[in-house]
Amino acid sequence: MTNFNDVNVIAQDFWALVKFWHAIDGLYIWEFFTTLDYEWSIIQRRRPYRSTIWLYSITRVATLLAVITNMIGFDANKRINCQLWVTFEIIFAYSAFAAASMLIVLRVIAIWNKSSIISVIALSVWTTNVGFLIQGIVRLRGTWSVFANTCIVTNSTASKLNITVSLSTDTILLVMMLVGLIRWRVEEGPASGFGRFLWTQGLIWLLLATLAYVPAVVFISLNLNEPFNLMFQTPALITMSIAATRMYRSLSDFSSRGSTSLDYTKSTGLSGSSDNNRVRVAPIQLNPMEVSVHTDSEQYPASQVGQYASFVITDGQLGDKPHGLDVEDDVESGHAEK
Repeated sequence: MTNFNDVNVIAQDFWALVKFWHAIDGLYIWEFFTTLDYEWSIIQRRRPYRSTIWLYSITRVATLLAVITNMIGFDANKRINCQLWVTFEIIFAYSAFAAASMLIVLRVIAIWNKSSIISVIALSVWTTNVGFLIQGIVRLRGTWSVFANTCIVTNSTASKLNITVSLSTDTILLVMMLVGLIRWRVEEGPASGFGRFLWTQGLIWLLLATLAYVPAVVFISLNLNEPFNLMFQTPALITMSIAATRMYRSLSDFSSRGSTSLDYTKSTGLSGSSDNNRVRVAPIQLNPMEVSVHTDSEQYPASQVGQYASFVITDGQLGDKPHGLDVEDDVESGHAEK
């Protein structure tokens, strides 16, 4: 039977850890830079600005900083302050975990239509997770290994509770999200394309969270040796980060393709519109007769409209009943409408 505490075995496992983490780190660096066009499109105002973009950005940037810090510690060829290294490594990693979890929280709150009870439960679960993550930042210790000529974590089992709590809290949040979607389906009837989209995302997210966290929890519970205790922690971080950010982007793209809520200024090209000039656009076929489309400030004759046009009405004409869902803004910001 293998003695996992043998010096030679630990050395072999450690170098396997370094190679594995470098491969995972390289995967995330590729992911980060190949998807920068999303942020660039927002900077160029080709996509609408959402307040939740900050959580999305924190998740991505904090994960990137954790990856870079990780490689600095393992690739250093001379002695560095390893305690400082491990502290920043954990701060960046746990910040990414917290931001990714908050994206789940906001989606849960939105799907439950901002229910006060659900909001309190979801935020309490998230706060509990953050509290244990902070505890992990304080407890972990790093030192320089003369044998390995690199930085190592000396008490990796201290993060056992943090990883276990993260698995538990994210699972609770994802189950709350799926239950909310089931409730939504029961109340609203057969699921719409949007409902099916959210349901699929929720199942994938739950599956990825399980696949990401469970190996890390299992190996740190077995406590075979330090390399195995750490082996799956970075993969868990990168899996959750990629899942959270890719689903955020796909929801944004779905919203852009399927939303029926348009801004009055953008749809007419007119300036000076206010919030009351929010419009809804529903395509209809016009009969081949003389038709004019009116706005608050201009009239467009049929010659400019053509045979097909959009029927434009303002929210003031619609009344209070919502007619359409601005998907990404409502779901990710916690303002879902049914």
